[in-house]
Amino acid sequence: MSVNIHLSLYVERLSSPAEADIVEVAVEKVLKDHGIDSWMRVAVFHNPPWVKASSEDGPIIVRGFSEWSKIFERDVRDAIGGVAPEADIDLEWGYPDED
Repeated sequence: MSVNIHLSLYVERLSSPAEADIVEVAVEKVLKDHGIDSWMRVAVFHNPPWVKASSEDGPIIVRGFSEWSKIFERDVRDAIGGVAPEADIDLEWGYPDED
């Protein structure tokens, strides 16, 4: 069964604009690897340095969300932790069909 979800990802406590740029690349790769890059918008900010990714234009349609979300969250933590180990990662799911 497929489910509609919204995804918001905020990566803060980055040490520099350069680290924010590196995190942006890592986030974009995870989104692409999971096939949701076309549904997501990624933005990088330099002052202060942080990265945002969100499905602000509409929900993402995911099959097998329960299992997929665990793998996705792990991949996000691993990718960001590999390039910015001190980063604060806030990943939130929204369920528009429940509103």
